[in-house]
Amino acid sequence: MSRLYVIGVTGPMGSGKSEVTKVFAETGFSVIDADILSRRVVEPGSPCLKRLVESFSDEILNSDGTLNRRELAKRAFASREKTELLNSITHPYIIELTRSILNETEQYGVPAAVIDAALLFESGMNSVCDKTVAVIAPFEIRLERVLKRDSGLDREQAVLRMSAQQPEEYYIKRADFVIRNSGDYRSLREQAEKLAQKFREWADEKQKCRTE
Repeated sequence: MSRLYVIGVTGPMGSGKSEVTKVFAETGFSVIDADILSRRVVEPGSPCLKRLVESFSDEILNSDGTLNRRELAKRAFASREKTELLNSITHPYIIELTRSILNETEQYGVPAAVIDAALLFESGMNSVCDKTVAVIAPFEIRLERVLKRDSGLDREQAVLRMSAQQPEEYYIKRADFVIRNSGDYRSLREQAEKLAQKFREWADEKQKCRTE
């Protein structure tokens, strides 16, 4: 993006990255939720859904042809190899859609956009970002948040999904900034607000440089 300042926010399940993204949105940044995009790319009749069926069987479909996300998750998170297969199929479609949305956002003159993506680094989506932020939290805090948020998941399913994700060090090593969530909501917001102010200043500088 030549003028649009792009920030990638990532972190494991239940870390609190959505709360950080909310703070950035309050600052006036446009937000792209990769989880929502992941649902769009698997709509009935889509090339992505077709490839998923070829790889995981038609048992991942509901009777109306829509994706049964729980059944897909059950199969895809059964092993690291299956998880990698899932990602290799869906990531290219999600990245393509993300780039399209970023281009539209830039045309509207928005100064900055935030990509909220759990698999920001794994998918390669960080390549379109000016800066990246990782939100991390202790496992038990994350597990409690996941169980409270996703009523359809039992403890065993939640632990299975969380275990399929990268360890904390993975995010710390790759991100430009790290926000640590200890479970204190006020502290989480304060960290996010400080970063948002920096990003706003850098976004304004980027736009100014491109217009001079």
